[in-house]
Amino acid sequence: MSKSINYIFIDESGKPEVYSAKGVNLVQIGKATKFLVLAAIRCKDQLLLQQQITDFKAGLLKDKALISIFSPAYALDSFHAQTDYSEVKERFYNFINSLDIKIDVLVVEKLKCYETLKRNPGRLYGIMAGHLLKNLCHQAEDTEIIFSRKDSKLKLRQELEVEVERIRLNYLNNHPNIEAKVSINYQHNPHYKHGGLQVADYVAYAVFQVFERNNWKWYAIIKNKIGKIQDICNKKYYTRSNPL
Repeated sequence: MSKSINYIFIDESGKPEVYSAKGVNLVQIGKATKFLVLAAIRCKDQLLLQQQITDFKAGLLKDKALISIFSPAYALDSFHAQTDYSEVKERFYNFINSLDIKIDVLVVEKLKCYETLKRNPGRLYGIMAGHLLKNLCHQAEDTEIIFSRKDSKLKLRQELEVEVERIRLNYLNNHPNIEAKVSINYQHNPHYKHGGLQVADYVAYAVFQVFERNNWKWYAIIKNKIGKIQDICNKKYYTRSNPL
């Protein structure tokens, strides 16, 4: 019998930085985002998810209503919420509602974090990713976690994994009834490498727009697809029955 595998795709909107190299608080002067939003997309069949998104993209490129906006400079190599046309965004957000996936989101109000984390953006990101993942990693015998990170340095990727594992193992120690015999495999890929990361990018962007800019347009389309939003610094939880 083959093992059950859970695939989790992680991407963020906003940046973990608070201070500049000279110690200036970039958030307070409007040079950095107030919030960091992490989105986790879970699926059982990552190949099917990839195929569905590839097919959807091919359909968009044949859509007569959109052809006029697709210039040579806009090849739609992958879906990216920050740069996609509004018409593309609306279609992709509606498409997300049809996918067999589960969505969890964690929101970080950066200025409410501990000072040590505000001064170490890499550790802040790792710890918050750990809190997002800690109770999602033990629902199958094997879990593959794919981060959308462009960090080229192996040390930075390893530090992220160390922080996530520390949070996860501490969670297990406090929940002895959870089956801990799982295999965790971490990967780091740019968002265009897999459709799951592109979905995570879109979800993180939609929630980020609500918290950072009070823009509800995109969140309104997918709000019923999101299982949980944890506003960790303010100790608030939002679900389908208790939406934002």
